[in-house]
Amino acid sequence: MSETAPLTQGGPVAPMRCATVEDLARVRERLAKVEGGHDNLRDGLNTLSVQFSDLRRDLTKSMADTGAQTRREIMERVDDMTDTATERNNEISGRLARIEGGLKLTSWVTMTFIVLATGLLGWGQIGDAAWSFCKRAFGYGS
Repeated sequence: MSETAPLTQGGPVAPMRCATVEDLARVRERLAKVEGGHDNLRDGLNTLSVQFSDLRRDLTKSMADTGAQTRREIMERVDDMTDTATERNNEISGRLARIEGGLKLTSWVTMTFIVLATGLLGWGQIGDAAWSFCKRAFGYGS
């Protein structure tokens, strides 16, 4: 067995080659580039993470602000609708009160007329009866 040709199951392998100083320098240079790339990627990922956090915070705030604005607008519309309904209710109540007043006046006039007519008719009958009685009592009747 030789040190330059280790044995494997399939037989001897090609002789091993030792790296030169230039090879090591090239490997170190490539490793430094890879490590620099990794550092750049890590910095980029950290920057993206911060940007995503900022975006999530801004979106959450924007959604909360929009929700609050929407709630305010809805409540303003509900208040407007309530005010309109109250105005209409007051207007209708006023109209109904005027109609009710008119009906009461009409009812009072009608009842007064009925009472007067009934009274006049009653007095008229009493007068007719008294006249008939007097005519008969004094012999003026037939």
